Amino acid sequence: EKLRLQPAVVRLSLHALPRFRCRAQLAEFAMEHADADMNGITESPLSPADDAAKRGSELVKRYFMQLTKGCGRKGCPNRNCLNCPDGRGRLDPTAAALLSLELAKSEGVSHMLCDDSPPFLHIQLMEELVHAAMQSGDIKPFMKEVAAVFSNSDALNQSFLHSDAQLEQEAARLRCSREELSGLDTPSIVETYRTLLQTHSAELLNALMNATESLLVKLQVAQLAQPTFISKGPAVRQFFILMHNPLLLEPQYHKQVLLPLLSLIAVLPDLCSSQLVQWWSFLPAEQLQQMVSVCQQFVTVRLYHTQRIDDAVQAGTQVLGQLYEANEVALRSGRRSSSHPLDYHAFYNDAVNQEVNLREDYRRWKSERGEFSFCEHPFILEPSSKSRVLMYDATAQMTHEFEGAILRSLFVGATSPYLVVKVRRAHLISDTLLQMSLRKEDLKKPLKVQFVAEEGIDEGGVQKEFFQLIMAQIFDVNYGMFTYDEDLRVYWFNRSSLENEREFELIGILLGVAIYNGVILDVRFPHVVYKKLMRQDLGLADLKLAFPGMGSTMQQLLDYEVSEVESTFGLCMQVCYEEFGERRSHDLMPGGGDIPVTGDNRDEYVRLYVKYLLEDSIARQFGAFMRGFQSVCGGDCLQLFRWEELELLICGSPVLDFEALERVSQYDDGYSREHPTIVLLWQVIHELPLEMKKKFLFFSTGSDRVPIKGLGNLNFVISRNGTDEERLPSAHTCFNHLLLPEYKEKDKLRTQLLKAISDTEGFHII
Repeated sequence: EKLRLQPAVVRLSLHALPRFRCRAQLAEFAMEHADADMNGITESPLSPADDAAKRGSELVKRYFMQLTKGCGRKGCPNRNCLNCPDGRGRLDPTAAALLSLELAKSEGVSHMLCDDSPPFLHIQLMEELVHAAMQSGDIKPFMKEVAAVFSNSDALNQSFLHSDAQLEQEAARLRCSREELSGLDTPSIVETYRTLLQTHSAELLNALMNATESLLVKLQVAQLAQPTFISKGPAVRQFFILMHNPLLLEPQYHKQVLLPLLSLIAVLPDLCSSQLVQWWSFLPAEQLQQMVSVCQQFVTVRLYHTQRIDDAVQAGTQVLGQLYEANEVALRSGRRSSSHPLDYHAFYNDAVNQEVNLREDYRRWKSERGEFSFCEHPFILEPSSKSRVLMYDATAQMTHEFEGAILRSLFVGATSPYLVVKVRRAHLISDTLLQMSLRKEDLKKPLKVQFVAEEGIDEGGVQKEFFQLIMAQIFDVNYGMFTYDEDLRVYWFNRSSLENEREFELIGILLGVAIYNGVILDVRFPHVVYKKLMRQDLGLADLKLAFPGMGSTMQQLLDYEVSEVESTFGLCMQVCYEEFGERRSHDLMPGGGDIPVTGDNRDEYVRLYVKYLLEDSIARQFGAFMRGFQSVCGGDCLQLFRWEELELLICGSPVLDFEALERVSQYDDGYSREHPTIVLLWQVIHELPLEMKKKFLFFSTGSDRVPIKGLGNLNFVISRNGTDEERLPSAHTCFNHLLLPEYKEKDKLRTQLLKAISDTEGFHII
């Protein structure tokens, strides 16, 4: 048992000690009694005062021994021990005696001496234990030491600690304060587990996992008794250490070890949870990836095994969310190299995306009963799953509009349950603008498009061409709404545009309507547009990615010699640009034209320049665009997406994998995968250049854009359409259905196919 003296007893015992006339006499007393064999003393009944004096004397002696000779354990974490690397160092006897007396006199504390403290581990001790086990052939002492540490919360929390010097070096390397770090030597933790695995001793590994299980049982009991029993940072260290264990990937340990571990982490108080996330954010990507893999495997196995979303799945998802947040913190802070990121795709879970009923999950999300829903943890959902949730939301809203239309028809006459747009090809923009502005309350209804004076029933294909044509006209630089960068091949809002804000609002509306109707658009915006739509902050890193030339110039300014910035660049707090042939300027701050950019204010200049270029200069145009988009897509479902996923939702996948399309294609009316005409068709398609492949895709499906999950997820059908080789191929674009005559020769097939897919526009009834 630890020696814990009440303050009054301590005072009594210390007052009962002999009086010393000088420090030398005190030191002589301490040294004379330090080596005394207390076990040999014959106990006899003592008065309370004598007993207190004896215990006080023994306490001073134990402190003196600890300060002058140490406890014998290398790397001892007790700072009042000679063996502690961060301790007081070697003291002379007099100083040690005085300090011993001072420590013994401390009131209101628990006197934690080394021989009363739990064991601990560090990498040097591990190496010594391994060496001793190999030399003796007896692994039991090693096993006993490991089990003693991993079954004791206090022991584990004070294991693998950095020394003060190491902690200072780590803080400097990571450019943070010491207080932000866990104090743990992570490489030593990883190496310890590696060392244990390399022993290939089943007995040792079983002892490790049994000890861990025992510790977790104790923690669960404590948590049930007091939910906030862990309230301080040092007590969180044990979870940090345990999550590094690679054996957690073994399904045999899921129930008894991993489940309680994840359950405990999931219910940590907010302050402790935030601290653990912060510590994880300092980890290299490969170590965080191992923890992500542990949680992913656990959730996957549990879902497949139980076929339900139980507490275990919820705990695994919540801890996976903490790891996701740690990764985001690392990326935002720049701690992780951009060349070695942990991509957000790593957090998608196949079992969740394939096995969970997302319609039911959406219902739980929208209910007010506080039920668990994966929609509350969108990092785990793939873009295609989020798109389905968005469609469920659209269906719910459109159904509401539909029912409202039916109800209104009973009282005020029939109204259409659809958003019907009738347009002339020669007046696409004006016709669309007029009808959309007059029917804002119908924007969430299913879209039906009709081209005036043309046959064609819109089952999806007509609206695809409508979007294709109107976007091409809107983004035509001659129209004046956007500028086009030939090198980057992206469009940007024209800050000098004279167009009415209603037209920019129309573009936002069209993007929203396309999303809710599942239409992929050929929109070539830089990524900052999607970040702005998601209301995310922008900075220099975004300028570098969107417009590398300007971003590089700003970075050069920041990297230049401080004393030479003003003379070399000759800049002021002002932006100059050309508009309608005239040179204009904009002050980045009041009186900016008279304020030179120097080494002292260049950071502010870059910040203001980026803000002006990406935000202020196009505020009118983007504001209208944003209003239009939000009028259709404003709501909770949009927040499920990252900006990268929003871009994918609007523009589709950039990867044209026609081999994947060939693998999933279906055949009808006499065709099969082995039919000679089909074999020739795929040979011709694979030989086409990229632009012609896009034309084939547009001809067959009504869009040259690829669905979110790629061409391998497209429901594509090829049917035999007679034997007349003079007949051109045709398509039902509404249903991604290609009608192909039975051509015998490859050259004939290529000629007829190219003729069909080139310059083909319009609809007719077949």
